[in-house]
Amino acid sequence: MIRSVVDAYSQLAKRDLRILRIIEAGHRRYEFVPQRLVERWARYRKEEVRDSVRRLHFLGLLRRNLSPYLGWRITAAGYDVLALHTLRMKKKVLKLSPTPIGVGKESVVYAGESPSGFKIAAKFHRGGVSVFRHGEAFKAKISRYEHLGHVYETRLSALAEFYALEKVFEAGGYVPEPLAYNRHVVVMQYVDGVELYRLDAGEFAVIAQDVLETLRVALRLGIVHGDLSPYNIIAGRRAYIIDWPQWVPLGHPVAAAYLRRDLHNMATYFKEKGVNFPVEELLNAVGEGDVYGGERFIELIKTSLL
Repeated sequence: MIRSVVDAYSQLAKRDLRILRIIEAGHRRYEFVPQRLVERWARYRKEEVRDSVRRLHFLGLLRRNLSPYLGWRITAAGYDVLALHTLRMKKKVLKLSPTPIGVGKESVVYAGESPSGFKIAAKFHRGGVSVFRHGEAFKAKISRYEHLGHVYETRLSALAEFYALEKVFEAGGYVPEPLAYNRHVVVMQYVDGVELYRLDAGEFAVIAQDVLETLRVALRLGIVHGDLSPYNIIAGRRAYIIDWPQWVPLGHPVAAAYLRRDLHNMATYFKEKGVNFPVEELLNAVGEGDVYGGERFIELIKTSLL
């Protein structure tokens, strides 16, 4: 839970955070970063380094390895602390709710507030992105960090979601406004509303029109949501489509199948509400979409610093 992470973070000094970042950097070469290297890289007295490492270990931010050498590995909580610290320094996050507002198979979402008083949602990715798992760029990037593959998959998952949100939002689609991302965390505008599948009564024709407009925008950009259902739509002031980490580029071999599944889910739902959802119109619009959007994201993967 984020409460324990925030509590741990509040007990850390500047030196502790520096040691944690040094160990993170050391993971590029080691699964367990040797203690001797941490002491060398930190440029603190050995006693100070050991004191910080003991504190980080006690707080559950590091895992220890004793054989064949003494080494340290960052835990999921330690990774959370680093992401939160960076987002705090960038003035994107001031505080988070103690309990999640959403829990999925591959993410946990907390409500929060920015230093300016803006209500936010912080999404912590816990699973890997599926879109490019079998793509060459993805495999090449992950292969460099096989010893910590799951950690870096969550980073690429967050990057994928932020990319899709940013493109669709800037083009006028109804999605939460993306505000920042760091490591495996995406910070976005908090959307006040209810999940569509929970909605018993409402202006379903208006909601369908909002969903339709966002899908048109996404398709023009070459983006297929890939997991669209009433569970991934928030009905509030407008109908916002959420959860984009698994998006598929229009040029991907499975894009057509994923798009048909998305549209079938929407058509089935709205038919029950007495609203027609123009599936064929959207399928016909595919030919006008940007088939190079996926290639641009692949280039972003290749150049992203992990």
